[in-house]
Amino acid sequence: MTRKLTVAVLALVIALVMAAPAFADGPAHSSRTALPTVNVFGAASLRNVFPAMVTTFKNARPMYKDRRFAFNFQGTDVLTAQIQQGAPCDIFAGASTKYGTLLAKGGFIDTPVNFCQNTLIVITPKSNPAGLHTLADLAKPGVLVSIGDAAVPIGTYTRTVLTNLNGLYGATYKTSVLANVVSTEVNVSAVAALVQLGEVDAGFVYQSDAYSAGTSVKRIAIPAAYQTSPLPTYPIALTKSCTTPIISQRFVDYILGRAGQRIMTSYAFLPKPVTP
Repeated sequence: MTRKLTVAVLALVIALVMAAPAFADGPAHSSRTALPTVNVFGAASLRNVFPAMVTTFKNARPMYKDRRFAFNFQGTDVLTAQIQQGAPCDIFAGASTKYGTLLAKGGFIDTPVNFCQNTLIVITPKSNPAGLHTLADLAKPGVLVSIGDAAVPIGTYTRTVLTNLNGLYGATYKTSVLANVVSTEVNVSAVAALVQLGEVDAGFVYQSDAYSAGTSVKRIAIPAAYQTSPLPTYPIALTKSCTTPIISQRFVDYILGRAGQRIMTSYAFLPKPVTP
């Protein structure tokens, strides 16, 4: 009796082990295989292009068609703080090399690689109620302007551009525009949303956000000579705590490759900077 009971228990244990979900980082082999989600922490300006990137990535690599990607789009400063505090993240993709360097030096991510760049532009509501047509108009009293918070990359870049524009419009231009700022937002998506809703007369956003807004906004270009130098540059890297290293690295490689770069530029991003 004892021998029969032992064999039965052993058989049950083997059956349970065989039925248990596998958590290897690789393609699913059956409907019962439960693989970990790829957690991507991305700058807010990537909220449209990255989901599209995942779709084409899966189409190019059918073995990953059932893998789930979860996105956390925030200001890069917020993403950095979350990673530092231990939030589960596999891939970091920020909008400023400052934060990529900070996380790498802190031992939170691998050495980051720059995968695209961007430029700044001013957008107004489609109806343009304030009648803004040039950058000079932003300094007129009573204009309602939205920009990013100083801690967010878009906010830092905006203030640099305003400083640069002092050389075109005079030493008080930046001060006059900042006096018209009625909202400082935690990410660029919030700035774009306020403009699209008509809550403000103008906002400083990335070119890619203006592209995503389509015909719902009008645009006032910022000449290349007054953009930041270097241009807004986006770093990407796997985190040290990455639980999906194989698929995560393949996704990063896809973004850096020819197909991924075509997708980035189709969303009005600039391609990755050329390494000297």
